[in-house]
Amino acid sequence: MNQRFYDIASRVVDLLMDVVCVVDEHGVFVYISSSCEKVFGYTQQEMLGTNMINYVHPEDRNKTLAIAAQIMRGKEQPYFENRYVRKDGSTVYIMWSARWQEEDKVRVAVARDITEYKRIERTQNSIYKISQMAHQSSNPELLCQDSYQLIKSFIDIETFLVCTKHSERNQIKLTYSNDEQYPTGTYFTVDSKTAISEIIEKRKTLMANSNKGSCLEVSKDEKVRFHQHGNWLGIPLTTQEKVIGVLIISSANSKRYSSSDISLLEYVAEQFAVAIERKNNEQKLHHLASHDWLTGLPNRMLFNDRMEVAINRAKRMGESVALLYMDLNGFKEVNDSLGHAKGDLLLSKVAARIKSCVRESDTVARMGGDEFTVLLTEIHGRDAVENVSMKIKDAFKVSFSLDGNDAVIGISIGIAVYPDDGENSESLLRIADNAMYDDKRQVNAKKPKNSKTYK
Repeated sequence: MNQRFYDIASRVVDLLMDVVCVVDEHGVFVYISSSCEKVFGYTQQEMLGTNMINYVHPEDRNKTLAIAAQIMRGKEQPYFENRYVRKDGSTVYIMWSARWQEEDKVRVAVARDITEYKRIERTQNSIYKISQMAHQSSNPELLCQDSYQLIKSFIDIETFLVCTKHSERNQIKLTYSNDEQYPTGTYFTVDSKTAISEIIEKRKTLMANSNKGSCLEVSKDEKVRFHQHGNWLGIPLTTQEKVIGVLIISSANSKRYSSSDISLLEYVAEQFAVAIERKNNEQKLHHLASHDWLTGLPNRMLFNDRMEVAINRAKRMGESVALLYMDLNGFKEVNDSLGHAKGDLLLSKVAARIKSCVRESDTVARMGGDEFTVLLTEIHGRDAVENVSMKIKDAFKVSFSLDGNDAVIGISIGIAVYPDDGENSESLLRIADNAMYDDKRQVNAKKPKNSKTYK
């Protein structure tokens, strides 16, 4: 009768989703229910007679042995958690309830698989952390990096790329990349009829398998090649108004991303889009505050800041800095006769022409109206400054094309050099401005009467 009840009890135990096991004082399994195969991937026959510590995740073995020692001293452990390594190599999270049977010198334990609960917990924590970082971070690259570190702990990720659309047509920039082959800051030209173009145009997530050695095409000449046997996932970075980029994920195995994985990654992409768009808007506001709206050149405020920095550096390095103060000759006639639209177009073309006469390291600014300045750094003698001034004046001998009209205007230039003419920005601006008006008076004295500046 006892054997019959034992057999019935064993069959009932085998129906349980939890694993019931008994280990001896050396940690060897002397009994384990058949549900072990569902949880650990091993059959009863494979686990019986083996030591339980062999299945414990390497990082959790020390704490598991310490808890086992406490149990053997009579202290029950109803909610102990650790990780086991399944037969397929994956990790399973286990919650144990165990006690020591002194008379039989065995530990009796019940193991519950809480892997899914842990995944949900990690997902929720990650969502909270990413949301918090997205609203606090002023650095989209750092946000993407930190988010990647969070997500990769529970989603299979080999390649993690955050691509944002560049201002130039069909250009994307890698705002963040964990792939050394495609480092952060890399630019790509995106051809139409490629996966990335489809994701951007349709504003939809796209997933594909690359078991046949396919790759995610960017253009005819440039391809982002993922793992030879894996999957890739493309998610649009969408704001309320537009798609500003794509989040691209690739895995190293053939297991497809689950719907819960995709939902999480789509949420992450939304947070990236919010952070990147906010950063772009901040940059636009900063640019508007420090640049001239018409020409795109630095305005008076930014120019003065740069001049202060240049003078301070020149003091430390024993160098010279030159200021060119410029005013257009004949601009008012063009503006009054052809209208403000043509006048604005002329100012834009003047800005471009002045910039073409100086180095990229030099600063060209619009001070207001038809007044412009140039800051020349690391100069070698006043003759070099005079040569730049003459180069600009020669450039103005060529007429400006204004959508059906040609305008010929001149430019008056005043020069001031640090430290010869002044030792601070105020004195240099005053001296250069006075020199510019002297130059203008000389130009007006030579100018023939009734000359026309446009046709």
